[in-house]
Amino acid sequence: MVITKRDTVRVMIITKDHHIEGDMHILEGARLSDSLNSKTKDFYAVTNATIHRVEDERLIAAPSFIVVGREAISAIFPVEE
Repeated sequence: MVITKRDTVRVMIITKDHHIEGDMHILEGARLSDSLNSKTKDFYAVTNATIHRVEDERLIAAPSFIVVGREAISAIFPVEE
């Protein structure tokens, strides 16, 4: 089994209905944009997430793990902690 080293990037993901903040795991030394440009990934794993409604910023969930579909993402950017 090959273990791939990963870096963690705190991101804000904006979809039509939600703002999702969480940790995205990318290949060690890679840029966030490199991971997003991969045509082989239809979904992105996010850990330690909070999900808020766009409409009123109400917290609707705080899952330890979610998967976000590429097609659902309107914008994504790193968040400074």
